[in-house]
Amino acid sequence: MNKTEQKKIKRKLQELSENTRFTQEEISLIINTFFNRKDLLKAIRKFFLQVELEPQEQSMINGLNQPTIAIVRKQLLPEMNGDSPFYQNRDMWTSIKTEEKLSEDVYLDMKAQDIAIRYLEEQFDRLNDTSNLGSIRLKDLVFNDKKGDKQAFVEMKARNILLLHIDAYLDELRVTAINESEIDINEKTKLLDSNK
Repeated sequence: MNKTEQKKIKRKLQELSENTRFTQEEISLIINTFFNRKDLLKAIRKFFLQVELEPQEQSMINGLNQPTIAIVRKQLLPEMNGDSPFYQNRDMWTSIKTEEKLSEDVYLDMKAQDIAIRYLEEQFDRLNDTSNLGSIRLKDLVFNDKKGDKQAFVEMKARNILLLHIDAYLDELRVTAINESEIDINEKTKLLDSNK
Protein backbone atom coordinates (compact mmCIF):
# COMPACT_ATOMS: atom_id res chain seq x y z
CA MET A 1 0.00 0.00 0.00
CA ASN A 2 1.46 3.36 -1.00
CA LYS A 3 1.50 6.52 1.12
CA THR A 4 -1.47 8.06 -0.70
CA GLU A 5 -3.62 4.98 0.04
CA GLN A 6 -2.48 5.05 3.68
CA LYS A 7 -3.47 8.70 4.01
CA LYS A 8 -6.86 7.97 2.45
CA ILE A 9 -7.53 5.16 4.92
CA LYS A 10 -6.42 7.28 7.88
CA ARG A 11 -8.69 10.14 6.73
CA LYS A 12 -11.64 7.74 6.38
CA LEU A 13 -10.98 6.37 9.88
CA GLN A 14 -10.96 9.90 11.27
CA GLU A 15 -14.27 10.69 9.54
CA LEU A 16 -15.85 7.49 10.86
CA SER A 17 -14.81 8.31 14.42
CA GLU A 18 -16.35 11.75 14.23
CA ASN A 19 -19.62 10.84 12.51
CA THR A 20 -20.97 7.67 13.97
CA ARG A 21 -24.65 7.04 14.47
CA PHE A 22 -23.87 4.31 16.98
CA THR A 23 -23.87 4.86 20.73
CA GLN A 24 -20.75 4.05 22.75
CA GLU A 25 -22.47 0.91 24.03
CA GLU A 26 -23.22 -0.17 20.46
CA ILE A 27 -19.64 0.57 19.39
CA SER A 28 -18.39 -1.63 22.23
CA LEU A 29 -20.67 -4.40 21.05
CA ILE A 30 -19.46 -3.96 17.44
CA ILE A 31 -15.81 -4.21 18.55
CA ASN A 32 -16.43 -7.21 20.81
CA THR A 33 -18.50 -9.01 18.19
CA PHE A 34 -16.89 -8.16 14.85
CA PHE A 35 -13.23 -7.27 15.48
CA ASN A 36 -11.16 -9.85 13.59
CA ARG A 37 -14.34 -11.88 12.93
CA LYS A 38 -14.46 -11.94 9.17
CA ASP A 39 -15.86 -15.48 9.50
CA LEU A 40 -18.90 -14.20 11.41
CA LEU A 41 -19.48 -11.34 8.98
CA LYS A 42 -19.28 -13.76 6.06
CA ALA A 43 -21.76 -16.12 7.74
CA ILE A 44 -24.17 -13.21 8.25
CA ARG A 45 -23.61 -12.18 4.64
CA LYS A 46 -24.36 -15.70 3.39
CA PHE A 47 -27.49 -15.81 5.54
CA PHE A 48 -28.77 -12.53 4.09
CA LEU A 49 -27.94 -13.66 0.56
CA GLN A 50 -29.93 -16.87 1.20
CA VAL A 51 -26.87 -18.99 0.44
CA GLU A 52 -26.57 -22.42 2.01
CA LEU A 53 -24.58 -22.23 5.24
CA GLU A 54 -21.93 -24.67 6.42
CA PRO A 55 -22.75 -26.21 9.84
CA GLN A 56 -20.21 -23.95 11.57
CA GLU A 57 -21.73 -20.89 9.91
CA GLN A 58 -25.25 -21.96 10.87
CA SER A 59 -24.03 -22.34 14.44
CA MET A 60 -22.72 -18.76 14.35
CA ILE A 61 -26.07 -17.50 13.03
CA ASN A 62 -27.96 -19.47 15.69
CA GLY A 63 -25.67 -17.96 18.33
CA LEU A 64 -26.44 -14.34 17.46
CA ASN A 65 -27.99 -12.62 20.47
CA GLN A 66 -30.68 -9.94 20.28
CA PRO A 67 -28.31 -6.97 20.84
CA THR A 68 -26.11 -8.18 17.97
CA ILE A 69 -29.13 -8.70 15.71
CA ALA A 70 -30.26 -5.17 16.62
CA ILE A 71 -26.87 -3.77 15.53
CA VAL A 72 -26.99 -5.67 12.24
CA ARG A 73 -30.55 -4.45 11.72
CA LYS A 74 -29.58 -0.85 12.47
CA GLN A 75 -26.85 -1.22 9.88
CA LEU A 76 -28.73 -3.08 7.13
CA LEU A 77 -32.24 -1.77 7.68
CA PRO A 78 -31.81 1.63 9.33
CA GLU A 79 -34.70 3.74 10.50
CA MET A 80 -34.88 7.49 10.89
CA ASN A 81 -33.71 8.61 14.32
CA GLY A 82 -33.91 12.19 15.52
CA ASP A 83 -30.99 11.65 17.90
CA SER A 84 -28.51 10.62 15.22
CA PRO A 85 -25.69 13.02 14.26
CA PHE A 86 -26.32 15.44 11.43
CA TYR A 87 -26.16 13.79 7.99
CA GLN A 88 -26.20 10.34 9.59
CA ASN A 89 -29.98 10.03 9.59
CA ARG A 90 -30.82 7.59 6.86
CA ASP A 91 -33.19 4.84 6.01
CA MET A 92 -33.53 2.69 2.93
CA TRP A 93 -35.58 5.36 1.17
CA THR A 94 -32.92 8.08 1.30
CA SER A 95 -31.00 6.49 -1.56
CA ILE A 96 -33.84 7.08 -4.04
CA LYS A 97 -32.74 9.81 -6.43
CA THR A 98 -35.58 12.04 -7.55
CA GLU A 99 -33.73 14.96 -9.13
CA GLU A 100 -33.75 15.20 -12.92
CA LYS A 101 -35.72 11.98 -13.31
CA LEU A 102 -39.14 11.28 -14.69
CA SER A 103 -41.70 10.30 -12.08
CA GLU A 104 -42.24 6.99 -13.90
CA ASP A 105 -38.54 6.14 -13.47
CA VAL A 106 -38.55 7.18 -9.82
CA TYR A 107 -41.64 5.02 -9.31
CA LEU A 108 -39.79 1.96 -10.68
CA ASP A 109 -36.86 2.75 -8.37
CA MET A 110 -39.26 2.97 -5.42
CA LYS A 111 -40.82 -0.38 -6.33
CA ALA A 112 -37.35 -1.95 -6.44
CA GLN A 113 -36.43 -0.38 -3.10
CA ASP A 114 -39.68 -1.64 -1.60
CA ILE A 115 -38.77 -5.20 -2.63
CA ALA A 116 -35.30 -4.76 -1.10
CA ILE A 117 -36.78 -3.47 2.17
CA ARG A 118 -39.36 -6.27 2.37
CA TYR A 119 -36.63 -8.82 1.59
CA LEU A 120 -34.45 -7.53 4.45
CA GLU A 121 -37.47 -7.49 6.79
CA GLU A 122 -38.11 -11.14 5.92
CA GLN A 123 -34.47 -12.05 6.55
CA PHE A 124 -34.58 -10.44 9.99
CA ASP A 125 -37.80 -12.38 10.68
CA ARG A 126 -35.90 -15.55 9.70
CA LEU A 127 -33.23 -14.79 12.30
CA ASN A 128 -35.92 -15.15 14.95
CA ASP A 129 -37.78 -18.02 13.27
CA THR A 130 -35.53 -20.11 11.05
CA SER A 131 -38.47 -22.15 9.77
CA ASN A 132 -39.86 -19.00 8.11
CA LEU A 133 -38.30 -18.86 4.64
CA GLY A 134 -40.08 -15.69 3.57
CA SER A 135 -41.78 -15.08 0.26
CA ILE A 136 -39.00 -13.20 -1.55
CA ARG A 137 -36.19 -15.37 -2.86
CA LEU A 138 -33.08 -13.56 -4.05
CA LYS A 139 -32.45 -16.14 -6.77
CA ASP A 140 -35.93 -15.41 -8.20
CA LEU A 141 -35.12 -11.74 -8.74
CA VAL A 142 -32.83 -12.47 -11.69
CA PHE A 143 -33.96 -11.85 -15.25
CA ASN A 144 -36.64 -14.12 -16.63
CA ASP A 145 -38.20 -13.33 -20.01
CA LYS A 146 -41.58 -14.53 -18.72
CA LYS A 147 -41.74 -11.38 -16.59
CA GLY A 148 -42.94 -8.14 -18.11
CA ASP A 149 -40.23 -5.62 -18.92
CA LYS A 150 -41.04 -3.33 -15.99
CA GLN A 151 -41.31 -6.21 -13.51
CA ALA A 152 -38.04 -7.70 -14.78
CA PHE A 153 -36.36 -4.29 -14.40
CA VAL A 154 -37.73 -3.71 -10.89
CA GLU A 155 -36.74 -7.16 -9.64
CA MET A 156 -33.25 -7.02 -11.16
CA LYS A 157 -32.72 -3.58 -9.66
CA ALA A 158 -33.89 -4.86 -6.25
CA ARG A 159 -31.48 -7.78 -6.52
CA ASN A 160 -28.57 -5.51 -7.35
CA ILE A 161 -29.49 -3.07 -4.58
CA LEU A 162 -29.45 -5.96 -2.10
CA LEU A 163 -26.13 -7.40 -3.26
CA LEU A 164 -24.35 -4.06 -3.00
CA HIS A 165 -26.14 -2.95 0.17
CA ILE A 166 -25.46 -6.13 2.14
CA ASP A 167 -21.76 -6.17 1.25
CA ALA A 168 -21.16 -2.47 1.83
CA TYR A 169 -22.95 -2.18 5.15
CA LEU A 170 -21.68 -5.42 6.65
CA ASP A 171 -18.17 -4.34 5.68
CA GLU A 172 -18.82 -1.04 7.44
CA LEU A 173 -19.30 -3.03 10.67
CA ARG A 174 -15.85 -4.58 10.11
CA VAL A 175 -14.33 -1.15 9.47
CA THR A 176 -16.04 0.35 12.53
CA ALA A 177 -14.80 -2.51 14.73
CA ILE A 178 -11.23 -1.94 13.54
CA ASN A 179 -11.44 1.84 13.66
CA GLU A 180 -12.92 2.04 17.14
CA SER A 181 -10.61 -0.57 18.68
CA GLU A 182 -7.77 0.62 20.87
CA ILE A 183 -4.90 -0.28 18.58
CA ASP A 184 -2.27 1.81 16.82
CA ILE A 185 -3.35 3.68 13.67
CA ASN A 186 -0.75 1.81 11.60
CA GLU A 187 -2.13 -1.51 12.84
CA LYS A 188 -5.62 -0.35 11.94
CA THR A 189 -4.42 0.53 8.45
CA LYS A 190 -2.83 -2.91 8.04
CA LEU A 191 -5.98 -4.68 9.23
CA LEU A 192 -8.18 -2.67 6.90
CA ASP A 193 -5.92 -3.36 3.95
CA SER A 194 -5.43 -7.07 4.69
CA ASN A 195 -9.07 -7.83 5.48
CA LYS A 196 -10.55 -7.04 2.07
